Amino acid sequence: MAKPYRVLGFLTIGVILAVPLIYLLLLRPTPIQVGGFTSFEGEHTLIFEAINRGVHDVELIDVRINGGEQPAKAELGVSYSLHLVGGTELDGNSDIQFMDMQAMPIQPGLTADQKRSALQDTALTPLNYGVRILSEVPIRRIELEYRYFGFTFKRELPMGRFFQ
Repeated sequence: MAKPYRVLGFLTIGVILAVPLIYLLLLRPTPIQVGGFTSFEGEHTLIFEAINRGVHDVELIDVRINGGEQPAKAELGVSYSLHLVGGTELDGNSDIQFMDMQAMPIQPGLTADQKRSALQDTALTPLNYGVRILSEVPIRRIELEYRYFGFTFKRELPMGRFFQ
């Protein structure tokens, strides 16, 4: 009789451990949220604010536009101030750095209190992220490939009526 209880105990522990894992991996595989878009140069350059609503770092892998085309250039923008990564003339801003998309992960979003605390700290803490896409053709659709908890996901970013 001890053996059936042992099997039942292992099954119970397995289910308890599997439920959070299933939630994180299957029900919440879209931690990247778009905070807004900036478009200029005739819709050939676009920046979208990338917010990580997940509980773990997100590693960007690739970005495609208009149904699978490779853009001329895609960069991760990181802001070390409350200035969002959006708008024009960002290259001259000392608080914003653009780099290769794989250069650093997008960390989970900070609360307002955590951002205020980070601003007081002398260490550079990323506060806002954005992705700048440069293209030879107008950008109509964006597909983002990223890694979350070691699993790779592809997602078309909802642009709503932005370019309609």
